[in-house]
Order: sequence, then C-alpha cells, then structure tokens
Amino acid sequence: MAERQDHHAPPTQALRVLLVDDDQDVRDLVTAVLTDEGYEVAAAPDTSHDAVAAAVGQLEPDCILLDGAGGSAFGDSWTEAAYLARRARPIPTVMFTAHSNAVGEARERTTDRAREANFSGVVPKPFLLDHLLEAVERATGRSVPFDRSEAGEQQRTAELMEELRQAGATDIRTSNRREWATFVSPADGRIYQLYWWQRLGVYMVGRYDESARLELIGKHYERRAAIDATLRDGASSEPT
Repeated sequence: MAERQDHHAPPTQALRVLLVDDDQDVRDLVTAVLTDEGYEVAAAPDTSHDAVAAAVGQLEPDCILLDGAGGSAFGDSWTEAAYLARRARPIPTVMFTAHSNAVGEARERTTDRAREANFSGVVPKPFLLDHLLEAVERATGRSVPFDRSEAGEQQRTAELMEELRQAGATDIRTSNRREWATFVSPADGRIYQLYWWQRLGVYMVGRYDESARLELIGKHYERRAAIDATLRDGASSEPT
C-alpha cells in the first residue's frame, strides 16, 4: 500500500502512478483501485512515445503501468520501457498487458529487449487485485522520489549549469526560481536559452540572431538532448 512507502516521500506527498492504457474501462477500474490505496493516479490512453514522454516529464511519476502499443503484441512499448529505464531519473515500469507471449518474455528476460526494458514487475490481464497492488507497491518502493521543492528546483538548475559548462558553454546565466539558462554556445558563438516547460514536459531551446530576435529551434524530453541541440545546426522543432 502507498502508506508503507513514507520512507521514500514526505507524508503529505502521495506516490504518483501513471497508467498508460487505451482501454477506458481498464483505466477507470485501475484508477479507482489505486486511488483507494492512497496513490495519486494519472491515466493516459495514448501509448505513443511522444505522449508517454510528455506525461512522464509533466508528472515525474513514481511508477508506470504500461500497456502494449498495438493490438496484437506489446509492440513499441518494449522500446518505451527501455527509454523509461535509462532516463536520468529512471521510472520503475510494470508491464500491464493481455499479451501472454510478452508476459513470458518479460518474466524470463531471455531477449535483449526484455533486459533493456527492465520491468520492475509484470501484471497480466485479466489481473488479480492483490497482484496489481503488490506490483505497484514494489515498483514505487524502488523509485527515487522526485523533489518538487524549491531546493529541488535549484539542484536541477545547478546540474543544468554543470552540464552546460562541460559542453563548453560560456557566459551561463541561470534563474533561482526555475530550470532555465541563457548561455553562449561553443559551436557558433551565439546566445541560446533553455527552459524546462513543466506543463508540457519538454525542454524549450531558443537561439538569438544578430538582431536579438529569438528563434525556437527545438523541444526535447531530455535535458541532454536539449543541450546537444545547441551544439549543432539545424535542430528540429519537433520534440525528441
């Protein structure tokens, strides 16, 4: 139960679970079960990478229940689970699917994609209530809590500054309030701005021209990708 995880989070902060499943009835039922246990639940119907990455960036959940992308197999969700496992802050992910072959593969971990996905648990559908709750409890127990305090924001800004320095950026200026920085890129000597847009879960990257006009050159789900965009030309405005 969520109450047993207080050693990982302040007593007033409920553990967050992101449920990614395209079945509305499943979303409603699981949301009811987990909220009764004290979890804060966000349910999303879209299993695509953009939707999942944006939701994770917005919520920074403590656990994800991930359904398969595609009607006949777990599909692209294998790749999605691997992405979640290798984030700077990994998210413990539970496979939540009716695909029996995927369940067996994930449990046995005999394939590269199963090892890369590194599921914290596997819950086959139709699911047993106790099995679901135990899997979520184990997953949230493995989660590194996301610090939403002012001190946490300042720590992430300090990490941003250090990564910029290591990338060769100069004249770095940051904010005391939000994860934001303006700096000069070593790639072209131009001024860039980088901002974490919490509401959309993306890093916004802008570049100034000689007339001090700002051009948006990219949106990225990961900070490292956002910084890398300032070191090369032709960065895409589509989230990566």
